[in-house]
Amino acid sequence: MANSKKKKSGKKGRKNRIFLFFFILVGVIGSLALFLLLRTNHVEKTIFHPMPPAPSPAAKLPEEEKQEKEPRPRPGPRLALIIDDGGYNVDKVKAILEIGRPFTLAVLPNTPHARKVALLAHQGGAEVMLHLPMEPKENNRYSLEPDTVLIGMGTEEIQAILRRGLKEIPHVRGVNNHMGSKATEDPQVMRALMEVLKKEGLYYVDSHTTDHTVGPQIARLAGVACGSNDRFIDPEKDLEAIKKAIRLAMKKAKKEGKGIAIGHPHPLTTRAIREMIPEIEAAGIKLVFASEVVG
Repeated sequence: MANSKKKKSGKKGRKNRIFLFFFILVGVIGSLALFLLLRTNHVEKTIFHPMPPAPSPAAKLPEEEKQEKEPRPRPGPRLALIIDDGGYNVDKVKAILEIGRPFTLAVLPNTPHARKVALLAHQGGAEVMLHLPMEPKENNRYSLEPDTVLIGMGTEEIQAILRRGLKEIPHVRGVNNHMGSKATEDPQVMRALMEVLKKEGLYYVDSHTTDHTVGPQIARLAGVACGSNDRFIDPEKDLEAIKKAIRLAMKKAKKEGKGIAIGHPHPLTTRAIREMIPEIEAAGIKLVFASEVVG
């Protein structure tokens, strides 16, 4: 009887020890699993580096910023050829336009074909200017155009003449002086003109009929884009003389990057320009409108 109780007690003790061992084993395994899980999370947090946000479409790459900081290449030399005294003859203007290059046509107001020539020039791809008559020195040597700006006129009268010319001639982008060796030396006259040009957003090209002109100086003070004629190409009605003058204008454009030369709608001038086109372009000079060389 005693032996039977001992056997039952021994079996019960072994079961308790197995259960205890199993409980301890589960606890160890659970602890180890928890340790490994925590360690993995720690490692992942340590080595994880979030990706930088993708640049927005407006963002610029460093290469693009570098390119923007680099100076842009300077444009090649440019030469603006202005043809004065438009308005007297339509066919002569057509002959100039048929050359097929950028020209600026300066149209005289109160001439027989002023409006028609301006429209023809605009439709033919040329730029239009108002060729404003202004008082020259030695008045007795010249016959003055109607509505010539004279020394001694008041500001309102000068501006009224200018506005009538602008109203008569369509598509005007700028103004240059017809004659005017006396008037362009007068600051009061030039200030009156620049007030209107500034308001209308027009440029000014001084024909440089006198070395003492104040036109460019007054224009800059008024905030009007301006330029100055470098030379008249056809004071001599001789083909080779005109070509020589064009070459001198080309030399100036190459030296300074831009230039302005003035000619007239004369058959020899038209022929000289046409024959000089290959030479001008071979020299790397671009023919442009007057608006592209004023500043």
